[in-house]
Amino acid sequence: MKLKALAALLILAIAVVWPVSTAGHLTASSYYYKNKVIVLMYHHIDSKESGATISPGRFGTHMKLLKERGYNVISVEQFADFMLNKGTVPENAVVITFDDGYESFNQYAVPIMKKYNFVGTHFIIGASSDKNNVATKHLTWETMRKLKQEGHSFYSHTYDLHNYGPLNKSGSKTGPLLSNRIYLKDKNRLETQEEYEKRVTDDAIKMEARLKDELDNEYQMIAFPFGAFNSTAKQIEKDQGVSLFFTTRPGINKAGSDEVFRLNAGAPKVTANKFVEMLEKYH
Repeated sequence: MKLKALAALLILAIAVVWPVSTAGHLTASSYYYKNKVIVLMYHHIDSKESGATISPGRFGTHMKLLKERGYNVISVEQFADFMLNKGTVPENAVVITFDDGYESFNQYAVPIMKKYNFVGTHFIIGASSDKNNVATKHLTWETMRKLKQEGHSFYSHTYDLHNYGPLNKSGSKTGPLLSNRIYLKDKNRLETQEEYEKRVTDDAIKMEARLKDELDNEYQMIAFPFGAFNSTAKQIEKDQGVSLFFTTRPGINKAGSDEVFRLNAGAPKVTANKFVEMLEKYH
């Protein structure tokens, strides 16, 4: 009997001290990171995947993994308060962002995020929502107002500078409109610095006015088209009240910077395993 009792005690002791695998999940008292925020970047969602387009199923898998693995999705406004005003964020904080303003955000992303009580923000091209003259349907202001009431938010991807323009006479060299002086064919020369600054300023004024008129935004933020910007373009946007600048550079964000790192999760190559690896790189 003594041997049986001793064996039972030994088994109990091993059970208490032996580490139990969590298969990558958090325990109640642990976390991956704190006082930092990961920002994810997506674009378009469609059943036919391509370079910057992923399927609803792939996006759904990403959101499911965020929930199951203990990440805390926060609004971009809470993130802005953290970055600019030393506000607080939960451990393992994540922000979900989209670029370009596609209607697929409303059709696919929102219902999937709603399953997990997540919210997202979308950087829209103002002209595309105003004119609805693009091949792939974009969000209307009416839809954006509805989604804003549900906790989602919408900010600038410029009014009409999401494109490339000619940088020389032949047009053989092109560059993003926001960050380059373009070649003016009608004047047979490159833009002057003054003309470039006026073009970018006019666009910023128009975009911020449209966002204010349609959505009455409290914050002003921009995601640079193609991730391309320079100090002049950034200062022009600042002069119009923009305070947070979203790039396409990868990294994790710490308070005190006005430039935001983002992880590009919106590509077909980002499988479930790749998505987890992408996040774990910043643990």
